[in-house]
Amino acid sequence: MSTSFSRKHITVSNFLLYVLGFLLIWEWLRPLEELTNTENVIVFNLFLALSLLLAFLRAPSLLSGTLKTVYIVFILQYLYYEESFFTFQWIQPFVAEFIDNLALVFDTNWPEMTNMFKSCLCFILLWLMAYLIDYWLIKRRKIFTFFLLTLIFITVLDTFTIYSANSAIIRTVIIGFTAMGMLTFFRLNDKDGSSGNNNSSILKWMIPLLLFVVVSAGIGYLSPKANPIWPDPVPFIQTMGNKGGDDEGVGAGNGVHRVGYSVDDSRLGGDFIGDPSLVFVAEVEEPHYWKVETKDTYTGKGWIQSEESLRLSRENFEVLDHGGDIPFMSFIEGENVKRTESESTVQFANAFSYFLYPLGVKELSATNSYMEIESGNERGVFNGYVESYSVKYDIPEYSLDALTTADMDAFVMNNPEVAHRYLQLPDSLPQRVKDLAADITKNDENVFAKVRAIETYFSSNGFVYSQSNVAVPDGNEDYVDQFLFETKLGYCDNYSTSMVTLLRSIGIPSRWVKGFTEGDFLEVDGDVRRYEVTNNNAHSWVEVYFPEVGWVSFEPTQGFSNANTYINDVQNDQNTDNTETQTPEAQEPQQETAENKPEEQEQALEPTTPPTEGWSNYTAAVKGNWQWITLVLVIVVLLGLAIYKFRYKWLPYYYIWKFKNAAGENNFPKAYILLLHLLEIAGLQKKEEVTLREYAKQIDHIYSSNEMSLLTAKYEEYLYKGQMPKGTWNDLKELWENLIKKTTA
Repeated sequence: MSTSFSRKHITVSNFLLYVLGFLLIWEWLRPLEELTNTENVIVFNLFLALSLLLAFLRAPSLLSGTLKTVYIVFILQYLYYEESFFTFQWIQPFVAEFIDNLALVFDTNWPEMTNMFKSCLCFILLWLMAYLIDYWLIKRRKIFTFFLLTLIFITVLDTFTIYSANSAIIRTVIIGFTAMGMLTFFRLNDKDGSSGNNNSSILKWMIPLLLFVVVSAGIGYLSPKANPIWPDPVPFIQTMGNKGGDDEGVGAGNGVHRVGYSVDDSRLGGDFIGDPSLVFVAEVEEPHYWKVETKDTYTGKGWIQSEESLRLSRENFEVLDHGGDIPFMSFIEGENVKRTESESTVQFANAFSYFLYPLGVKELSATNSYMEIESGNERGVFNGYVESYSVKYDIPEYSLDALTTADMDAFVMNNPEVAHRYLQLPDSLPQRVKDLAADITKNDENVFAKVRAIETYFSSNGFVYSQSNVAVPDGNEDYVDQFLFETKLGYCDNYSTSMVTLLRSIGIPSRWVKGFTEGDFLEVDGDVRRYEVTNNNAHSWVEVYFPEVGWVSFEPTQGFSNANTYINDVQNDQNTDNTETQTPEAQEPQQETAENKPEEQEQALEPTTPPTEGWSNYTAAVKGNWQWITLVLVIVVLLGLAIYKFRYKWLPYYYIWKFKNAAGENNFPKAYILLLHLLEIAGLQKKEEVTLREYAKQIDHIYSSNEMSLLTAKYEEYLYKGQMPKGTWNDLKELWENLIKKTTA
């Protein structure tokens, strides 16, 4: 390259072209943080800027390649290895990991590639894109193809993902047309052979160009928009892609998404579609939720990790090779939590990167496992595919005395680090959210009663569980405020995030928990029960911290229930109306006459000799009208079969009519047994090894309600106490009727 060409290349106009090229590529990088689990996107932006700067300065290829390679290696070492860069102890594992990932590439086993290697590939892609920008802008003086591809890229993301490209489209249009205008000017100059690259001629061209582009984009943005001519094809395409899937689970983000566990929760809301894909099979002694991680910072749109959480993960970094003790703190040592040790096993169906565990986990046992512990958000990340493992954990029984007498104010005052993390709320949170929390708990005297009041608030007050038509907050709207006061419609993310926000508003430390429910029951083998957990079982719930007790889980979502057990040790005859006492496992009702359809028994009749005359007349009548008699018999049989086959359609209304004027409390147990009978007819029979409480959760999961759990809780209370308070049946009759009607669907 000649000196004259280098000087000609290093001009203000070319520098502006490189800036515009950088901004165009930046639009490809912006969605990474929102759509993937990619963090520290700034390192990619800096690499892109470095690459374009070296291209602008026309640095020699050897120098440019060396600088970019050193940058890539330094960043990868800093992000993924603990040793200092200049100790060079990281080189051997770095090279080994790189070679292993290359083998995965050639084996087309791309999902198993490590995050380090994926980041390296991203750097290489940016290196290539920087070269193409230099080629298109400087040598070819054309950018339309890349500009068009950028527009297509961001519009596709806007249509099919949670990424909102409203601002991105405006930015891209302004950047693209400005770049094309400048390139047109340079091409005209080159064609005329004029040396019009001086500053004055460029300004005469650029100022009108910029004014025209900006004004045109502004007019297009502010002008009224017509409604779409064609219906949105996305829901149809997604429905076809998920044909046969269940509409249950947890989703996150703007638009329609497939349910399942994801890392990014920074923007919650929007519809989702089910995914019955199997994640793992669990073998447990008692069913329980499976945690994956906790998050502590609510932004007004979703959840992220706080700086304190990230710092704790870095400072307390720990690796478990083939298992070991889990350092997560669940309960405080002492008499306030009675513990029973248990063990559960996880058998993965496919590769899953994260450690699944119950509250109270103590130990992991696994062969061929290598897991990194992230203490800040209590998450374990497997390095490589782990087929199965087992965990030992403590099943807690919480002291009601400790929960109801907890001095939360003193604890928060003496533990500011807890207050900083678990009482955090965004400054933009509307005041009416805080006022609602105070109003819900105004009649409750202790912390536990306040928590239970907020937990049960969502079971009424007009809230509806739904996976469709779920709103996404725009602009300055708050996710929780929108759910509590405007829509009152959503799924677990809405309920759990709202409960944490309300609790923090009244000074109760709490956190957001993600993971899976216990799943669907498969079979029982002795004391071990097997559950099948799919992507549809992805879920979020709440944990609250109580002084001298530890973390206690709560479940605000309609259709799901809290399985905590409490020891009723409240002293001095305290009023415990707002507390939940330990309930013994209810005796399951005997259903000897579940369907009241005993087999018909044919009775042998002794032959008799009818009168000859009467028998002759009967025979003649049959012979003369046998066609009509046969038709009538066929109609009667078919009608009887239809009535029996579709009894689930009319029996519910018969029972509703039967119990319409029944006012006595003794009618509730009879009505509950009939409800079990109707559910069985509807194809939802309770298996013998499944408890009533588990069965109720399954029914509520199917019907997206919490009615069966409420009725079952009252029925268990009746079995335990032998009687019911006056007026209970009148209060429960509407729930009973609603659930019975659902069996006809």
